[in-house]
Amino acid sequence: MELLNSIFKNIMIYKNINCITTREQYDEIRTRVDELIKETTQKGMLEPNADNEYIREIARLAKLSASYEDNYLDILPLRVKNPLIKAIEDYFYSKNMKRKEAAAALGLNESVFSQIMNGKRKISTVLAKKLYTDLKIDANLILENI
Repeated sequence: MELLNSIFKNIMIYKNINCITTREQYDEIRTRVDELIKETTQKGMLEPNADNEYIREIARLAKLSASYEDNYLDILPLRVKNPLIKAIEDYFYSKNMKRKEAAAALGLNESVFSQIMNGKRKISTVLAKKLYTDLKIDANLILENI
């Protein structure tokens, strides 16, 4: 019974918050989420498919935090990797080749290959042709992403 009272008291502290409007509230809520996760983990209540007051409160506060981040913070979304770069990586990964070997296979200097793979250098038409003929990467994929 004492455990349930403790859980209820800890969760009720932030129950009246429906919207985060200041950075101070945001920081408080994020700290509280971290505390709840730690406490829930210590009590063995953060298991897959578990449903309890802790998990519901963590989810609620996390949604409030995400909403604040979307509306007030300049957090950039994760970048999606260029599908052509992904195809090149997948090809060389399937051949268990390291970047140095991959660069050599394409007739490129390792630093040039690294710049291409990191999106800092464009793929030349000569390289595009090698990707098509040597790696058998789909021509449409190449044309759409160079």
